[in-house]
Formats: sequence, structure tokens, C-alpha cells
Amino acid sequence: MRYVEGRKKNVCKVLQNDVLLYFVFVDSKETMSWTEFDMQSTLDSINVAVKWLQEQAKKNNIPLRIKTSYYIGQPFATVKKNLPNGSVEKTLYASGVKNGLVALNQWADAISRKVGSSFNMPVKDGIPDMKNPRDTERLIAFLRDDYGVESVALMFLVNNYFKEDISLCLNTYTTDDVEFAIVSYKYPSEIAHNVLALFGAAPLFKSPYRRNEKKIRMAWQWMPNDIMQEPYGKNIWQLEIGAYTRYLIGWTETLDSKYHSLLTD
Repeated sequence: MRYVEGRKKNVCKVLQNDVLLYFVFVDSKETMSWTEFDMQSTLDSINVAVKWLQEQAKKNNIPLRIKTSYYIGQPFATVKKNLPNGSVEKTLYASGVKNGLVALNQWADAISRKVGSSFNMPVKDGIPDMKNPRDTERLIAFLRDDYGVESVALMFLVNNYFKEDISLCLNTYTTDDVEFAIVSYKYPSEIAHNVLALFGAAPLFKSPYRRNEKKIRMAWQWMPNDIMQEPYGKNIWQLEIGAYTRYLIGWTETLDSKYHSLLTD
């Protein structure tokens, strides 16, 4: 891994100015069903995560205006789409990571088609009718245009409360496919962590994208309170965006040489 490859790349380049966070609630066979209470409490968590991100930006003199929106069908109806192997983690590893990433991209495209089919596309005189978004890339392009923003952080939410799984950002180090996140838990820290990952932040704990035990120990020693440590169940107000993470999300242009070894894994 070369984490600088995710810096200022794909649809989430730099976390500044006008940004849209767009959420889709997804029901899957092996996850908990989304209830109205679950959705409302998750929206509360999203608001907390956004407030924290904007306060962090203000501390660092970064202009940031985050808009949030989400897709829910008929009153509190979700998109139903089973994960190929039951969970995010199983799907990622069951047939090898390469095949797992393909399966998760196809899963996201299928959900995006369902979401896109619900939009009323505008008809303009003299311009051929626009077709409803048919995959994740076209959904993000539509949202970018519809909300008048440059960056769209697309997140698919699965309800793994009381279940064990992982959250995962896809395509952040490439431009072959559009980037998005699958988020398994509704903690504000989990949501903010994955927003930052879409904008280039690298994990500091053992994950599909970081495996080197020595570097994981170094990261914990230097940055125990960084939001890119394992976020599960943590109080977001006790966390911070450290110098290493600020560099990767484009908030600074230089990085102390102390952290250079953590730019690869």
C-alpha cells in the first residue's frame, strides 16, 4: 500500500468547501433490519459526526460546508439487497480480496440503480432526456450536479448493531471505479472515520488496508487519539485529526519526516 495514492484522488479529493454526504440505508439478510428508531438515531449520529468534522476544519482554518442527504423509499423503507456472502468482511475475503472487491462494487451498483430509478430526472428543451442513474458512478455524478457540489461522499449503511463486521471504503486508491463506503455501525466516530477515509485518510489500526504490525504499534504510540485509529464505540469528542491524517486529506501540504514510514504498508 502507498497511502499517498489516495490523496486528492477520485471524487472525494480534498475535504473543504462544499461537500455532500449522501447515505443509503440498506437491509441485507444477515444484518439487523432498519427500524424507524434505528434510522432516526443514525441520523442523529450523522449530525454529530458532521458537527465534529466542521469544528475540526475550523480549528485548522479550512473552509468546510457539509450538506447531508439520504435516500429512504416509502415512509422509512430501505433498499433491500443482500451482501453476496452475508457480511462485508465475508464478501471481501471469501474468494480472495480482488474478487471480493468486484462483488462489493457490483452490490453497490445494484443499490445505486434502485436509488436512481426513484429520481425524477429533469427534462430540458432541446436536450435529450437524461436517463436515471444506472450505477454508482452515475448516481454520484447526478448528486454532484443536483446539489451543486464538487465532492460527494456516498455511504451505504448496513445495520450491524450487536453483530460483528467491518466498515470499508472502496476504490480510494484508484480511479478505475468511483469511491464509496460501506458503514456497518452508527457511531459518530465510525461515520466520521469513513468520511475521512473517502478523502484519503489512511487507517492506523489493523484492517484490510493496513497489516504491518510494527507500523500499527508506531501509529498507536504516536497518534492514540487520531480518528483513524479503530473508531468502534469511541467518543468522537475525545478524538482528533492528527498531523498525519491532515496531510492525507489535503489540509496540509507537508508532513513531518517522522511519519513518512507510515505512508506505506
